[in-house]
Amino acid sequence: MTDEEAVKSVWEYYNRENGKEEPKQDRATIRKRFEQKVIRLLTIHNVPYSKKEDEDTYEDYLLSDEENTPNPKGIKPKSSIRTGPDDEEDVDERIASIKNKLRQKKRPTTERQQKRREAKKLKQSKGVQKLLLSSAKSIKNENIKQKKARNGLIKTESNQSGDATDSKAVIQPVKVEPVFNEEAKIVYSKIDFAANPGAKAKKSHQNPKEILKKLKDTRQHINKLKEQGEADKAAELQNDIAWKKAFDKIEGKKVKDDTKLLQKAIKKKKVEKRTAKKKWTERKQKVDHDIAKRQKKRQENLDKRSKDKKNKKLKKASKKGRIIPGY
Repeated sequence: MTDEEAVKSVWEYYNRENGKEEPKQDRATIRKRFEQKVIRLLTIHNVPYSKKEDEDTYEDYLLSDEENTPNPKGIKPKSSIRTGPDDEEDVDERIASIKNKLRQKKRPTTERQQKRREAKKLKQSKGVQKLLLSSAKSIKNENIKQKKARNGLIKTESNQSGDATDSKAVIQPVKVEPVFNEEAKIVYSKIDFAANPGAKAKKSHQNPKEILKKLKDTRQHINKLKEQGEADKAAELQNDIAWKKAFDKIEGKKVKDDTKLLQKAIKKKKVEKRTAKKKWTERKQKVDHDIAKRQKKRQENLDKRSKDKKNKKLKKASKKGRIIPGY
């Protein structure tokens, strides 16, 4: 398709779309008009002119085939790689130095790290692994034997006469003899619970009044013995009381033998009782007062309801025509 045909087809499409039918013109005139329109569009949109590329811009940087060709721009050509024996030695030395540096980096910095690395190498070796496996198996077998011995199972030879054929180990249970306590009863555990069956530890008297009374009685008894001339008995009794106190203190029991402290405790209990009684009376009074108040309120509500009911009936009666005073 030529340029003229393209221009013609464009014009036909344009006229068809806009509904215009222009008289037939020459191809030259059509082409001229089309070019004018294109130029006008280019000028409107400020399209720059294209420049021809200079051949010298890239030819200077191309490598020449000949070795002795002069370089116009003064660019130094790249030196060719030398592969002489001296250069090869230098390369080998460099590679060796790099390898040494890498090895030095990998080496352990401290003695501890070095020991760890050596131990790791030993573990990885096959001989050490075999030794470890064999030792682990032997330890396991010993543990199994110990467990069997604890459970009361031992190995005994069935044939003690010396026959090699029937000398197989047979596991037999060990007979444990029963253990009896002082009362000739079997003890099934290490702790003998049957020594004092159902016995409960007696609590010391917590009431200070009773303790004080007991102390006074003992003192009176000792004084009587002294008056009667039985000083030995009195001393023996005092000695027994002292030993009992000492044993109680060792066992961790509280020894309450101070009369002043006991009197103080009695006084404290009395005060507590008095305060508790007072609180109880106050509480009782409050409860009674609340009950009376609620009862009064209830009665008032009932009276009011009955009164309202009566007034309602009287109002209805007065409306119907009955003569009622006050309505």
